[in-house]
Amino acid sequence: MNIAEYRSLCAQYPSLRSLFAVMEALHDNIAIVGKDGIILWVSSCFERTYGISREDVVGRTTYDLEAERVFTPSVAALVLKTRRVVTLTETSHTGQLNIVTGVPVYDQNGDISLVVSYTVDPAYSLRLYDECRNILSAGGNVPPEKASPLPYGGVVCASAAMRDVLESVRKLADLDTGILISGESGVGKNVVARLIHHAGQRAAGPLVEINCAGIPDSLLESELFGYESGSFTGARQRGKPGRIEQAHGGTLFLDEVGEIPLSLQAKLLEVIQEKRFFKLGAHKPTQVDFRLVTATNQDLRALVRKKRFRSDLFFRLSTFPLTIPPLRERREDIAPLLDYFLRKTNDKYGTTKRFSSAALSHLRAYAWPGNVRELQNMVEQCVITAEHDQIAIDDLPEHVRLAAAPSALLQTDSLDLKTALENCEREIILAAHARYKTTVAVARALAISQPSAARKIARYRRQDPSMQK
Repeated sequence: MNIAEYRSLCAQYPSLRSLFAVMEALHDNIAIVGKDGIILWVSSCFERTYGISREDVVGRTTYDLEAERVFTPSVAALVLKTRRVVTLTETSHTGQLNIVTGVPVYDQNGDISLVVSYTVDPAYSLRLYDECRNILSAGGNVPPEKASPLPYGGVVCASAAMRDVLESVRKLADLDTGILISGESGVGKNVVARLIHHAGQRAAGPLVEINCAGIPDSLLESELFGYESGSFTGARQRGKPGRIEQAHGGTLFLDEVGEIPLSLQAKLLEVIQEKRFFKLGAHKPTQVDFRLVTATNQDLRALVRKKRFRSDLFFRLSTFPLTIPPLRERREDIAPLLDYFLRKTNDKYGTTKRFSSAALSHLRAYAWPGNVRELQNMVEQCVITAEHDQIAIDDLPEHVRLAAAPSALLQTDSLDLKTALENCEREIILAAHARYKTTVAVARALAISQPSAARKIARYRRQDPSMQK
């Protein structure tokens, strides 16, 4: 059924037009696929989700679109193969992750006649989840945080390296043991630590976080262990519980654990091993039960060699080490992270900003020394300062404009020559079109024919989500 046939049917059957209108009103993208895999109809959300128009989808097979990586894998193909409802996580050609469910529709003979699929945007689901918790909180009925039903707890990722990290989190979450998270500043160590807590057996208990680098050494002991009344000058009359005591029954997350002074490391080791400690000024120990998760951006082994970190504490903390790779080593995550933070920032400020294709190419090539934190801050800066809805290269921070390098095209988890050449051609074509505006000028600048320039521009504009909004 092509677009003309669809409109003809709607004109002939008003009730059918009403049905399609209802489906159009739903937030989730909906697609209807025939028993032979041919796409019969898609909602308008499909264009926004996948960056490809209806006219380029309807009448083609889901197998072709899967082969072209418009989406992978194809849920409709799996439904037709298994003859059952299938829910999976797919990746679009822009790197965005979506949750897709395909439902078979049977005819009178028990054969599949149609497959109806609907796509859920994880970022939108997270917003709904936050709103539900706000409503429950207003009524004083907030349920304990549990593992998110979204893939990887709602963490935005597309790279194999980050998926390996999050699969390890899934395996370790229910094991009530310590975990050491390593990685550069800004990679998201605190996000992974929270995911471990919410996915584990102690999710109903408290999650107590403390940045050991943000507290002076002279105050860190009282902050961690607490104190009894009158234990030192200026102490509260009633004393104060420490962060370790507050974590009883839950998880204690010590960020930048390498900054803990040697004088406290022995006391921390005793707490981990004996599950008890003495407050400052106390004569009796306090029993405590918590799960310890630590994080560092330093090489703790090197600190051990330099006698700045106890070896016994290091081996106790690193029973299950997790290393989060920097963003420059998982470039597949850049596009979905940009999309996620852009949507989040637009919602925050009530804007509809988007990155131009040339700006996106620049951002994909940038090394991101500040990792995810830098990317998030850059998106918010651009949304606030850009004068137009389309964020151009000139709207990017100066250090980003000057530092981006095309060598990023070769820094991916999995790369074949055909894909690399296509990625390179896409960036050249779109950058040339953004600069020269017309197909004739692009053809002249790149020394190709005008029809060839027109075809390539149209093709890559269809694949670019910023062109579809």
